[in-house]
Amino acid sequence: MLVGAFAAASAGAPATALDDRDICVLAEQLALAAERDVGIWIDRQTRNAGMVVSCQQMTVEYRRFSYASSASMTAAWKTRKGADWNATHCGSGVWRDAISRGWKIILNETSADGGQASFMARCE
Repeated sequence: MLVGAFAAASAGAPATALDDRDICVLAEQLALAAERDVGIWIDRQTRNAGMVVSCQQMTVEYRRFSYASSASMTAAWKTRKGADWNATHCGSGVWRDAISRGWKIILNETSADGGQASFMARCE
C-alpha cells in the first residue's frame, strides 16, 4: 500500500535533485509508516512484514509474507512480480532517481512454507 501511495504521490511531482541524505530521510520515514502496517493485507495472499532501510548500504528492503506455498513462486510469477516491482519504482521520479544514484530497492517475499523470492528494482 505504501509503495503505491508513495509512487502515486511522486509520479506527478516535478523532478528535483535529491541527495543521498534526502533519500535516506525519505526512506526512513516511509519505513516508520510501514512498521505500523505490519500484518496488513496487501492482496488476497500477501501481508506486509515490514521494511528495513540501511542508508550506509543505500538499501531499502520491503518484506512481505505470502500465505501461498513456494510452489506458486514459478518462473512466470517471478517474471510478473519483477516487472510489477520495476514499474512501481521506476514510475516514481524519486525512486527512479534513487536507483540511478545506486540505491537498491528490494522486495523480499517469504512463502508460507519458507520459500523466498527477492526482487531488486531496475530501471532502463
